[in-house]
Amino acid sequence: MATVLRIDGYIVRIWSNDHLPCHVHIFKDNGECVINLVGENGNPELREFYGMKRKEVAKAIRIVYEHQKQLIAEWNQIHGE
Repeated sequence: MATVLRIDGYIVRIWSNDHLPCHVHIFKDNGECVINLVGENGNPELREFYGMKRKEVAKAIRIVYEHQKQLIAEWNQIHGE
């Protein structure tokens, strides 16, 4: 597991032994959400969330959207693509 970004109390991680599609796990307090880096329309897409308020999930999606290129590069580096 690699922490690839910390911002506004959100921790963005990528697991080194994870599966496609490329995605990130985002943690905030006691909650977590999983966001695919490239959805059907090319933008990040929420896959699931646990213990996060909808407002926190929305912020997590914005963070991924704003850092999408960086996070895709991190995924590719970690997974050797």
